[in-house]
Amino acid sequence: MSPSVPRMTLPAVVFAAALLVALAVGAGREAQAGRSTKLRLAYGAKIHYAPQIIALKKGYFAAEGLDVEAKTVQAGIQAAEAMTSGSADAAVMGDAPAIIAVASGMRLRIVASYGGGEKMHRLVAAPNSGIHRPVDLVGKRVAVQMGSSTHGAFLLFLSKNKVDAKAVKLVPLDPSDMPEAMISGQIDAAVGSEPWPSNIEERVKGSYEVATLSGLGNNFPLVMLVTDRFAKEHPQAVVAALRATQRAVNFMRQHPDQAAALISQTTGVPAAKERKVMQTLAWGVVLDNATINSLKQTADFLYREGQINQLPDWGEVLDRSFVRRALRR
Repeated sequence: MSPSVPRMTLPAVVFAAALLVALAVGAGREAQAGRSTKLRLAYGAKIHYAPQIIALKKGYFAAEGLDVEAKTVQAGIQAAEAMTSGSADAAVMGDAPAIIAVASGMRLRIVASYGGGEKMHRLVAAPNSGIHRPVDLVGKRVAVQMGSSTHGAFLLFLSKNKVDAKAVKLVPLDPSDMPEAMISGQIDAAVGSEPWPSNIEERVKGSYEVATLSGLGNNFPLVMLVTDRFAKEHPQAVVAALRATQRAVNFMRQHPDQAAALISQTTGVPAAKERKVMQTLAWGVVLDNATINSLKQTADFLYREGQINQLPDWGEVLDRSFVRRALRR
């Protein structure tokens, strides 16, 4: 015979139910009032990630209810790797690494562009290299960070100027090593985005700009990616991250000197130089047709060049819903 279970009287049942409701309501209020959503964000310590740097320093992410774990990487390639390895929920990077990431089949979404511009990338030549026009690059050794946004832009630059990429010797090199490589005569030119071209011009006497990679019908967008899982589980956190980013952009527009000083603290680049570069780029949280067409143009080119094995499924990887919600208020 099983042991008898003591019965609760009606008043006891009512009291217990009321207690459970009170505990649930209290827990809900605590979650809304004091709990922030954790967001692991990968970004580079350079001018192209200025809105994220400022949003962290000014507390804009926290003000939007986010507890951001910042993961500083050297470049967009490493930011993409942080996402594909599962160590980041979101990341910001240039167009080429973003396209390579979403074309890999990983469950990622491009949720916004926050900056970019035709003058993002510059080609700098060594003194006495004889490089003055795109055609002069034939047979020359050009340093580039492979897989980077600059890499994709430079291949497009060569194609538009009818220079066979196979006739140019691309030298895979970390941007920080480019000045020494040019001084020692290992390369004839280098292509990169700031601060790397300026570093070369400052350290290599007689080096000079050949061209910016502009006039290609592409705005080379800087984009934010989030994992599909995070977007589904924390959609409001994605919206909050974009709102914080736009707040940082507004600060950059309204207080450029202060913004440059804050960026300089992270990058180590003089504030005056950061402000100069900051003003050459276009900033703003969007995912408009110009941005999407630029991404598609770069993706098509990377596919033709064999840099990616398949084109991204744009219907799956582009998600405009978060930008619409972020800019609604």
